[in-house]
Amino acid sequence: MKKMFSGFAQLVLGFTIAILLVVGGSVAASLYLVARLTALPPKPDFGENSSQVANVAPNPASPAESGSPSPSPSPSPSPTPSPSPTPEPAGLYRARVVWPEGLVLRAEPSYEAASVGGVAYEVEVTVLEERDAGAWQRVRTGAGDEGWVVGGNLVTVEDAAPASPGT
Repeated sequence: MKKMFSGFAQLVLGFTIAILLVVGGSVAASLYLVARLTALPPKPDFGENSSQVANVAPNPASPAESGSPSPSPSPSPSPTPSPSPTPEPAGLYRARVVWPEGLVLRAEPSYEAASVGGVAYEVEVTVLEERDAGAWQRVRTGAGDEGWVVGGNLVTVEDAAPASPGT
C-alpha cells in the first residue's frame, strides 16, 4: 500500500511540475511578444530636414598638410553681376508643419501618388498652391524639394507667432 501511494504521489507531482513549466513558459513568451509588439517605432527621418541639420562642408587640406607645393595665384576673374531674385507669385506664403510625425511629400495631390520625400515637424515651408478647397497643398521645402501634402497640417508663420501678454 505504501509503495502504491508513493507511486501515485510521484505521478501527481510530475504532472503538476509539467503543467507549471508549460504555463510559465507560455506566460514568459506572451510577455516577450507583448513587449516587442507594443514598442513604438523610431521617429521617421526624412533626410531633407535642412532647417534643423547644419550642413558642414569638409575643410580642404592645407598646403602644409598635403606636402605638395602650393600653386601660384592666378588672376581672379572680374565679378559678374548676380541676377536679381525673381519675385514670388501672388498667393505664396510661409507656413510651418504642425503635424507631430511630419508630412509626406507626394508627386500629385492624391494618397495613391508616389512619395517624393518628407517634411519634419516644425519645419518651415513655402505654400505654392492649394487644391480641393485646401485639402491638398503644394509646398516647397528650404532644400528646394516640391510636392503635395495633406491640407490642414500647416499653420502660417504669422499665425504661429505667440500672442503677446495682455492682448
